[in-house]
Amino acid sequence: VPRYMSRLDLADYLEGYAQLNDLDVRLEHRVTSLIRDESGNWEAEVVRTDQPGAVTFRAKEVVLAVGINGVTPRIPKIEGRQEWSGQVLHSKEYRNAEPFKGKRVLVVGSGNSAVELCCDLYDNSAEPSMLVRGPNTWITRETLAKYHAALPLGGFLLKYVPFFWLLAPILLFSQDLFFRFDIRRRYGDLSDKGILNHSMRPLERLVKSGFAKAPTYVDGTWGDVGVSILDLIRENKVPTITSEISHLEPGGNTVVFQDGKRAEFDVILLCTGFEPILVHYATFLDKAVMEQMTQEGVFRIWEEMQGIPGLWLSFGGIAGSRYALPILGDRIAAKLRNQPPPARVLGGPLALALGGIDPGLVQIPKRTLLINLVAGLALVGWLTGLI
Repeated sequence: VPRYMSRLDLADYLEGYAQLNDLDVRLEHRVTSLIRDESGNWEAEVVRTDQPGAVTFRAKEVVLAVGINGVTPRIPKIEGRQEWSGQVLHSKEYRNAEPFKGKRVLVVGSGNSAVELCCDLYDNSAEPSMLVRGPNTWITRETLAKYHAALPLGGFLLKYVPFFWLLAPILLFSQDLFFRFDIRRRYGDLSDKGILNHSMRPLERLVKSGFAKAPTYVDGTWGDVGVSILDLIRENKVPTITSEISHLEPGGNTVVFQDGKRAEFDVILLCTGFEPILVHYATFLDKAVMEQMTQEGVFRIWEEMQGIPGLWLSFGGIAGSRYALPILGDRIAAKLRNQPPPARVLGGPLALALGGIDPGLVQIPKRTLLINLVAGLALVGWLTGLI
């Protein structure tokens, strides 16, 4: 039995989920315009890639659910690219390793895309090298999976166990330290190959970067064997380069790096990420609404946008959505039924302290505050001899 499900297994699950719940899922559609009309309702213009014309949808509530990592590729300028004989691609254009068999491929970046594509290329007879552009936060899927498995229990304890919120930040801090220790224990010191730890811990960096700098998984990212990219790097099966590209020499395959070194490659594969998700929103969202949404204090996650009625945002991937979307669904349903919304998640630094990496996923209802208040009064009474 494979350790991780394949993309086909996931696709089958999603198709089955849509059928079971009788969902109207329309693939190969693209929203070209989303505006709010004079009555306050939303109007979306949608086109299908293989058909002319557009279809208009109207609704009181709209959820933007296109993820967290952006859609528009971030492509750095590389001097000499137009005259270079090799091929330059962004990771978004990568489909499989078949076209790259036997080719020398420079993978630019050391994030999750870079790791997965390096492994896939190596596993299919290509010759990948990785350009590691700086310190990173490395993590194993196994350890992060344990964190996500503990989230439901942590949410329950936060709700019903008095003073557990005092212990929660310590547990989160300890687990974040363990992530770094676990990588060092498994793979040793690879600093001579450019594998450096960022000054921030993995989850700390993720939160402080606004979820833009996710930890890089080093294990189980391709196939069924769970071989680690760090094993391949340590064994020199995937060479690393630690200097940025200076320029590409015209009429050949030579890449010149800023430290003066030169190397021959047939392909440069840019795993340089994507522009912020707001860049994608701006391609279809009404300009006035877009300007309003980017103002301080308006942007909301899993809540209605402040001052923009009917506009909601789902943020995150499958793991986050597993917990967050029921919260979002309950709030939208309550609004449509003219009922008070469910208990709010505590906001600001307190939510971060209690919920850690996923502060929006742990709902802290008012009864939790009451439980802690009663327990606090009881503790004070016991200490002072009143009880």
